[in-house]
Amino acid sequence: MGIFDDVVVNAKSAAEAVGRKAGQLVDVSKLRIGAAEVNAEITKRYEALGQYVYENCRSSLVADPEAFGKITEIDELKAQAAAIAKELNDKQNKLACPSCGKQCSNTDTFCSCCGAKLVVEEAAAEPQPEAPENHEEPPQE
Repeated sequence: MGIFDDVVVNAKSAAEAVGRKAGQLVDVSKLRIGAAEVNAEITKRYEALGQYVYENCRSSLVADPEAFGKITEIDELKAQAAAIAKELNDKQNKLACPSCGKQCSNTDTFCSCCGAKLVVEEAAAEPQPEAPENHEEPPQE
């Protein structure tokens, strides 16, 4: 039974080594997940701080050319987003409440959420130039 005992002892030590290695991998994975969660929270906090500074400190940052350039870029992106939202609302026959931003039907007079009066922008009807009528027949050969 000496060989069998050696095999069992070696198997037990191998299983213990595998168990320790698996435990280390689990611990490393947990730490990586924790680090990713903390980094995601830091990113959210940076974003919140940036939005706060953008909204509340715009006028004081105008003197800084780098900050002013970034503010201008954000303003341009906001204008693009507003144009896309307006086009989307037009396609869906909806309109955004000027007070709360809720999507309302373009037939509504008041917002169903906050009660604000909805302003429907009437598109100016542009007269289409009429095509000249040509009643003459082409010459026949």
